Amino acid sequence: MKQKSAGQSTQAIHGTSITDAHGAPHLPVYNTTTFAFENTAALLDVADGRRKGALYTRYGLNPTIFALEETMTSIEGAGSALAFCSGMAAETALFAQYGREGIVCVGDAYGGTMELLTTQLSQLGITTTFLLGDEVDRLDEVLRGGPKLVFFETPTNPALGIYDVAAIAETAHRHGALVAVDNTFASPVNQRPLALGADLVSYSATKYLGGHSDVTAGFVLGADELIEPLKRGARVSGRVSHRSRQRCCRGACAH
Repeated sequence: MKQKSAGQSTQAIHGTSITDAHGAPHLPVYNTTTFAFENTAALLDVADGRRKGALYTRYGLNPTIFALEETMTSIEGAGSALAFCSGMAAETALFAQYGREGIVCVGDAYGGTMELLTTQLSQLGITTTFLLGDEVDRLDEVLRGGPKLVFFETPTNPALGIYDVAAIAETAHRHGALVAVDNTFASPVNQRPLALGADLVSYSATKYLGGHSDVTAGFVLGADELIEPLKRGARVSGRVSHRSRQRCCRGACAH
């Protein structure tokens, strides 16, 4: 008999293979900034990426964060996930890595995202072309100018505009552009953008993923080869803090 695959409720609770060293049925929140090693060689193996292990919480190298990311990967059906201290931190890392040749933003977006695209990123030489919701048919024309990242929310914040992920991805991919979807309002329960053709998906987990107004967190998810380049920049910029990590992981367990 074919074994039934785990549903999202099961994945949300048991979506990680990471276990507690002492046998606790639920992985504890590790309120630890740094972790000890038997010797310098073992430390360097983790620091240089030759072996996965806990090292420094600001880097995201903490067992609780590993479990959180693995659970989100399972729920989303992604290759890898990176947890951040907020949705804005997640989007900043995403745009800084993949928006350097230009970004196209389709439709409405969260106010903080709009400020990031119009003000902060422009100061770094990263330009954004904005298309209104009824201008999606101009995407092909705009992409001929060379932008390599198409970003949009669906549903949008706050007007709940809906966009066709598959159609936009098809257009973007013809021009060699990546597609990043902010899936905050739908959550993976209602929509999985990666399965529809998107390359990357971002979240403010502060909203529906957390669910109880007690979490500030964010995610970027996608294929391994797209998430890996994000890690070093996010690590240097401080993608998680000790306090936000604690809140983030407790909230995710509630989801």
